[in-house]
Parts: sequence; structure tokens; C-alpha cells
Amino acid sequence: MHLFHCADLGTGTVSLPDEEAHHALHVLRLRAGSTVGLLDGKGGFAEAELTTVDKKQCLATVIRRDQAIPERAARIHLAVAPTKQMERFEWFLEKATELGVDRITPLQTERTERTKLRHDRLERVLIGAMKQSRRRWLPQLDGLTRLSELESGAPQKFFGWCEGQRMELARTYNPVKDALIAIGPEGDFTPEEAEMLTANGFRAVSLGTSRLRTETAALAACAGMNFAQLR
Repeated sequence: MHLFHCADLGTGTVSLPDEEAHHALHVLRLRAGSTVGLLDGKGGFAEAELTTVDKKQCLATVIRRDQAIPERAARIHLAVAPTKQMERFEWFLEKATELGVDRITPLQTERTERTKLRHDRLERVLIGAMKQSRRRWLPQLDGLTRLSELESGAPQKFFGWCEGQRMELARTYNPVKDALIAIGPEGDFTPEEAEMLTANGFRAVSLGTSRLRTETAALAACAGMNFAQLR
């Protein structure tokens, strides 16, 4: 069954967003009468039948609908500095969505080399990963955020750090509490940024003995926290 993202499932007749309608019509060449699956990105799923497929719109009638319970007891929020090569950051977004993450904040730091992002393109990466992995939840994607403006209300706050005193994330992470982890750019956070994070209640953590690329470190943290919640 082909899956499409539709933020408002509602009941009765649903109109697919333009990009999803284009994919159904011009790529998959679906016709009226085809059965499809609709995901709202908030745990909702609907089995539906396409009733109108033309150049102007793609309408589907909901046959049945169900709502999944949250997949994790504690939320996972990743704040990650975008990499200079955008395909590496997009790879991270895709894989983190497949593993499971609630919120992603692209992070602008002193050493972040990329200062502009195409939010619409990154959203499409997340949607594609959600559909491909058949997950029910679409991560919240923030705009590029300065480190000094990063929301820090989570009960657990960490930052990846390659220097100085730090603990292993696996030993300090509590899987029953919401967590935020900040991952810096290539070159790491500056000492001043590390001091600022520490002053704001973040704890410095390591993700193993190897020096990891930004996207690898972020994905390792995401996987570790997800697996810890399954124990």
C-alpha cells in the first residue's frame, strides 16, 4: 500500500497536499479506486480510497482510521549543527527519523560553516523517511537556531564534547525522562560555548572512544537513547 503524508486526516473526504498529489498522479500513476495509506505525522493512520485524481486535486475517502499511542515514554530532542556538506546532514535527518526522534533543532554555533537552510527541502527528507520506514510520527523540525537561544527546559540536558571532563552518555542518560542533547559542528563547540552550556545545566558527555563526525555523533546519541528506552 502506498503511503502519503496528510497533516489533517479528519473524516470523510481528504485532500492530499500538492506535492503528495503530484507523486500519486505523475510518479505512481494511481487512479480513482486505488487504496492508499495516509499518515498525519502525529500517530494517526487512515486507509483510504482515491476518489478524484486529476491535475487540480487528489481526493481520498477515509475507509478506516486509527491512532497509535506515543512510541516512547520520554521525548528525544536533538540539537545538531548542520554540516558543510548538506547531503550529510540530510542523511542524519533521514536516519534519525527512521530510528525515532521527537524534535530536531539545526544549531548555529561559532564554528558552524552553513548559515542558511532550505527548511522545505529538509521537511521533505523527514516526510520521505517517515513514509519509507512506516513510522507514525514526524519529528518537529525547527529553524536554524543560535546556540544562545536554544530552548533548554528538558529535565536532562547534554552536549557532546571531545575535550575535558565528561561522562559516557550511556551511563548518565535516564530513559524515563525527556532529554535534549546538543551536538556541535566539525571542530566541536568552542571552550566558551562549552562553559555557557555547562552554566545552563548541560552536562558534557562522550559517545565512545572514537572521534565522530557531527552527523555520526548525533545519530549515535539518537540510537543510544532509543535503545535505552526499550530495555
